[in-house]
Amino acid sequence: MRHSNRNAGYLLRANLKQNLKFSLIWLVILIMMIASGAGKLEAAFAGGASGSKEIAKMLRAPGMAAMFGAMPKVDTYNTAIVFAGVMVVFMIILQALWVMPLMIRNTRGQEESGLLEMVRARNVGRTAAITAASLELLIDSAIMGILYFVSLTAVNMGGTDLYGDFLFSLGMVIANLLFGAIALLFAQLTNNTRTANMLSYMVLTAAYLVRLVTDIQHQNLTWLSPIGWFEKANFYTDNNVWALGLALLVSILLAASATMIARNRDLGAGIIAERTGRAKAAGWLRSIPALLWRTERGLFAGWLIGAVVFGGVMGSVLGGVGDILKTNPLYRKILDVGQINAANQTMVLSFLGMYLGIFVALAVTAGVQVAFRLKRDDNLGYLSVIHAEKPTRTTISVSYYCFGLLAGVFVLSAGLLALFFTGNTVLSHPLPLKYLGRLFAASVPAVISFIALGIALVGLWPRLSSLFWLYMGAGLIVQIFRGLFDLPKHAGNFTPFGWIANVPVENVDQTWLIVMVVSAIVLFILGIAGYRRQDLSL
Repeated sequence: MRHSNRNAGYLLRANLKQNLKFSLIWLVILIMMIASGAGKLEAAFAGGASGSKEIAKMLRAPGMAAMFGAMPKVDTYNTAIVFAGVMVVFMIILQALWVMPLMIRNTRGQEESGLLEMVRARNVGRTAAITAASLELLIDSAIMGILYFVSLTAVNMGGTDLYGDFLFSLGMVIANLLFGAIALLFAQLTNNTRTANMLSYMVLTAAYLVRLVTDIQHQNLTWLSPIGWFEKANFYTDNNVWALGLALLVSILLAASATMIARNRDLGAGIIAERTGRAKAAGWLRSIPALLWRTERGLFAGWLIGAVVFGGVMGSVLGGVGDILKTNPLYRKILDVGQINAANQTMVLSFLGMYLGIFVALAVTAGVQVAFRLKRDDNLGYLSVIHAEKPTRTTISVSYYCFGLLAGVFVLSAGLLALFFTGNTVLSHPLPLKYLGRLFAASVPAVISFIALGIALVGLWPRLSSLFWLYMGAGLIVQIFRGLFDLPKHAGNFTPFGWIANVPVENVDQTWLIVMVVSAIVLFILGIAGYRRQDLSL
């Protein structure tokens, strides 16, 4: 074992230095979410447990339970219980989006780029890379947990204590280890980062959807979802350490399995065999768009299926939204509806508006992933042969960018159609089609403008392209939690999420519509022009 891990410390130091900025940005985001969430809820419910109980009723509504998770059933609610009910699922997803690509990049990514081959030519063990990645995961997670604990202790929410804060922080650390270990395993099972990332995100999505369905209908089955294990810990109530023990045990088993595979496989190989394909490529693959379709069709199909499933599940919970929320005067905290006695249809539309931001984010993620592959494929040398042939740099960049835009629009369309028509099947008074038109009229320009921003970053400043995720994530978080945390009405207007906040209750503002369309065109052109001037080594 020691022989296989020789010089793992050297790789660990190199990884920590290389990933410092990336991890620091994520740590700042996560700590801000924890501290602001705890502080805003404590300020909102300073009047006592009754306010917390009212908002807990609202969060138990099907639509809110689908978004944030099931609230624990207790006689008396306090700020700490409500905080855990709102934040656990959301924080686990954010953390997974941090550690999963990090673990894949530190292992399979280094192999794919050829870096690990050069390193392994020296006195470096076969499992040193995965050991270094695992140690980095432990260090980053421990720092995150300590900062969580310090933040929660400083806020001192009503109903909390040191043990509850410690257990919540420990639970989030174990969640990091669990999803990081899942990514490590897929990095060993597959032979490329693309497949490893896709499978990791599929597991995360499946865990969320299983939790979503079981939290609404069969809470005893929430144990089937890894995310559900942390819900079952019931922080600040039962403080069930056995649920955390299960997650920790699975994390250790997954990491051990990944290490065992790394010890026995060849460098650059994977356990999951890929199809060899045809000996001679088909003639239609001679064009860049056809080649992109051939290489990205699996990712595209996965996003489409995921959008349809997610839209169907979210639409299925709309039936009970209006009747439950009409009895709760605090629903305005989330939905920003002015009249307590508003019609059931208005409340359903408000929920659709809240869901719209999530579907836009999903579509943008799908499209930007394709657009960002342009520089990644350049850096890995995949486009060297193509650059030496007839296609111009403009043709190559436009092909990637247009495919990304189309992918985003198709994923958005699939999700919204599934959401709308599934919702209409469970509503006693189905929504008119004009509201579906409003959803599309607002969300399609928002998706295109977001993706165009990613395109501009790839073309002009590829090394800063990771900041796009910070921008989009911050906008989505502000928009979702704006009402709950009493943020100003226009707080989300620094991204398109704020510009479409009132849809479909109202039509999108024409001014913002023009801004989105014009900005998308300008950013798209800048992305093409910037890529034409880049060196291939950037």
